[in-house]
Amino acid sequence: MKNTRKFITMILALAISVSHILPVYADTSDLPDNGNGEPVELELEELDPSTLHIHKLGEVEQQEEPEEEITFDFNRDDVVRVSIVLDKPSTIDAGYSTENIAKNRSAVSYRDSLIEQQAVMTKTIERKLNRPLDVKWNLTLAANIISANVRYGDINKIRMIDGVKRVFLENRYEAMDDSVSDPLTANTSTGMVGATAAWADGYTGAGSRIAIIDTGLDTTHQSVNADAFNYAINQLENKPTLMTVSDYSGLTLNGKGKYISTKIPYAYNYVDNNSTYVNHMNDTEGEHGSHVAGIAAANRYIKQGTNYVDAASTVHAVGMAPDAQILVMKVFGASGGAYDSDYFAAIEDAIALGCDSANLSLGGGSPGFTFGNTYQEMLNSLSSNTNNKMVVAISAGNSYALTQYLETDLYIDDVSLHTGGSPGTYINSLGVAAAQNIGATGAPLQFNGKDIYYTDTGKTAMTSITGSYSFVYIDALGEADDYSAVNSAVSLNGKIVIVNRGSNTFVEKANNSISYKPKALIIANNQPGSISMGLDDFTGSFPVVSITLADAEYIKNNSTKKTTGNY
Repeated sequence: MKNTRKFITMILALAISVSHILPVYADTSDLPDNGNGEPVELELEELDPSTLHIHKLGEVEQQEEPEEEITFDFNRDDVVRVSIVLDKPSTIDAGYSTENIAKNRSAVSYRDSLIEQQAVMTKTIERKLNRPLDVKWNLTLAANIISANVRYGDINKIRMIDGVKRVFLENRYEAMDDSVSDPLTANTSTGMVGATAAWADGYTGAGSRIAIIDTGLDTTHQSVNADAFNYAINQLENKPTLMTVSDYSGLTLNGKGKYISTKIPYAYNYVDNNSTYVNHMNDTEGEHGSHVAGIAAANRYIKQGTNYVDAASTVHAVGMAPDAQILVMKVFGASGGAYDSDYFAAIEDAIALGCDSANLSLGGGSPGFTFGNTYQEMLNSLSSNTNNKMVVAISAGNSYALTQYLETDLYIDDVSLHTGGSPGTYINSLGVAAAQNIGATGAPLQFNGKDIYYTDTGKTAMTSITGSYSFVYIDALGEADDYSAVNSAVSLNGKIVIVNRGSNTFVEKANNSISYKPKALIIANNQPGSISMGLDDFTGSFPVVSITLADAEYIKNNSTKKTTGNY
């Protein structure tokens, strides 16, 4: 019977191939003949794709750092962060599974041998350079790398040492601008991604560990309250095994994290190397880490006094896996942005701590550009290695929306339409991008019986002002918001001021209005759709928000028009 099926399959395959043989006609008058008036038959020569430098589908180019790779504009005495890759395979590359790897005796022994090798190599490098080596990280789990700050002029000296496989400059990433983040969409996005269906089947993330590698977390936020988390866990029929401090006491970790609560069993600041400042209140790197942690695992209950209420119906925000534990791994802090080794040190610890997933919401500032180095190879290996039990999710589109940057039609002759950046552009990365949400939850403004929804900026919230206020709409073209001309006729003091989006920046519009003491400033979009505004340099204390063009037109059409000067 097997032979018959094979025969039938072969017949079908032949029939399919024959059906795709199409008659082709060509003018042969210009072809050379064989001397008998008949054209010479042309033959096709099969070429080796490797000679054309074209990769077959699915192949991954192995990128080596050439010896002459460092051609950056540095002086010899400039201090730079480099990765010194040693020739012995990492623990994972040696064949050890990531599952329970931190407690696998054989894997621990092998990892200890790498630590000893790196200690010897550090001494060798110091003798070669005749100065101490400023070591930042000793990566041994998914890499065999000494990360250190060195003089630019010493790089080639380190390369020449036996046992050093390669040396290269590390990339450095900046924290995401959290002005593009809308915390009020989590309640509606759960349905979009299928979270509510998963909850109905009993999958709430209970027993899972999620590493948030970002700007830190507001550990006092109501959505990560430990009592509310414990209350939710106690409602479950099958109680999960939760991570405690005893689970990582004595383990070899890059960071010396601390236990905060049952909801946050581990937290460490990898960029500043401490466990004290794991939130984002002591630096200027933004609140993006709390935003991401909330999307992932904001509690499904909120504590109100001695009671616990449903988060979805009260604060309108709940995580995709609300009963999961959050491991805070801060890689943006007082020292600035994350180097490659900073976030990879966190990834190694996430593996050692048995995380089910790790989220990297960071990206290079050059859309579509991939930094090719050993870290790309390591992330590709983690993503494709079947022995790896942890999912590494990387943001695919931290540059917001493609059409935001286009001044013409979508289909234009432009080679840089990609909005994602490294490391999300790595070939085997699990890139996760956002889609247009189906809705948002918020407290709208009310005008003439209509709800006017706005996009907040994360500075002073619009909900901080209550009551009814007069408003002034400065309906200029948006090229220059001359508040003085309007204020001379109608005082802007204490009023809600509305201006149009234009060529000057959002920060300029906001700062220019400060001296006129408005109650709030609303910036109306000049094209369909919503806008998000970065106002890090805004020095005022009143709310600044944006509204859509459609709502702006409604306000104008239902208001009394006055002419003041050129307005």
